[in-house]
Amino acid sequence: MDTLLHEPHDLYEPHDVRLKELFGNKDAFVSFLKDCVKADWADDIDKDSLRKSETKFILQDFRKKEADIVYEATINNGSRQVIFYIHLELQSGVDYRMPYRMLLYMVEILRHYYNNADVNERDLKDFKFPAVIPIVFYSGTQQWTVPTSLREMFDDYERFGNSLVNFNYTLVNARGYDYGSVQGFQSRLLRVLMMFENSGSVTELIDLIHKYEVDIKNLTEEELRIFNAAVDIYKTLAGNEDTSRLDEIQRLLNEREVDGMLSTLVANEKIRARQLIEQGIEQGIEQGIELEKTETAKALLRMGLSVEQVAKGTRLSIEEVEKIKGELSQ
Repeated sequence: MDTLLHEPHDLYEPHDVRLKELFGNKDAFVSFLKDCVKADWADDIDKDSLRKSETKFILQDFRKKEADIVYEATINNGSRQVIFYIHLELQSGVDYRMPYRMLLYMVEILRHYYNNADVNERDLKDFKFPAVIPIVFYSGTQQWTVPTSLREMFDDYERFGNSLVNFNYTLVNARGYDYGSVQGFQSRLLRVLMMFENSGSVTELIDLIHKYEVDIKNLTEEELRIFNAAVDIYKTLAGNEDTSRLDEIQRLLNEREVDGMLSTLVANEKIRARQLIEQGIEQGIEQGIELEKTETAKALLRMGLSVEQVAKGTRLSIEEVEKIKGELSQ
């Protein structure tokens, strides 16, 4: 039975859509290769040749786990082909099967390429497959401890060395970037949306938007559309948080009336956040009996309280609060 399935688009989770929109922008994707993957061949990519593959590679063994983004391009003025396979690993945990999963997807990509090649050329001596470059974009909270080479998944791999099939994938960990480390990125859009991965509350996101006000004001219409889509998705995932301030920011941005008004909005938001924190600590300590400890902890975390503050307010251990915070981020 053929293991390649073609599935409808409704498999995507909101977080997936946000990043698919980001990497659907060619400038952002090229910046990602140069600034995050740091490939020495990235400058040789013919940007005009970049094309997202419309084929959906989904394996029966990993139902509803799709080879998230597949880009095709040429390098060296069209003389060579290359395929980029970017897997979006957005769960809070770590998947230790990752090298094996990537192997299956890469084989399917190559099989698809071979099956669609000219039948008069694909069996000739000079026929070459395009290079397939595997990349994992990870935004989970746990430390990534999965081997980055397939070989290490084999028992006694040191003994058999080059006799084993092998490849290395590039890991890009979104949690490893902060405001300072993204300033050199070539793409404004990538700079901004990379920081979305590290925003834990509406307050933090508004503060982030303020930091990137200059970048955001200068986004192209297409980039602003992607930015708005990312904010809309963030709002759907915000739980019980009040997102009306994000609505106002989007209105200001779309009407290009950001100067001054955004600064005032951010200042008011910080005052409001401090009031919520003070109120949350008081409610957590003095009125915590009104809610189960777990639900109280969730409410306080959504307000932006730190793990230590929530632990103090609910009398849960720090480890218990960190676990609850991890569940909220999924």
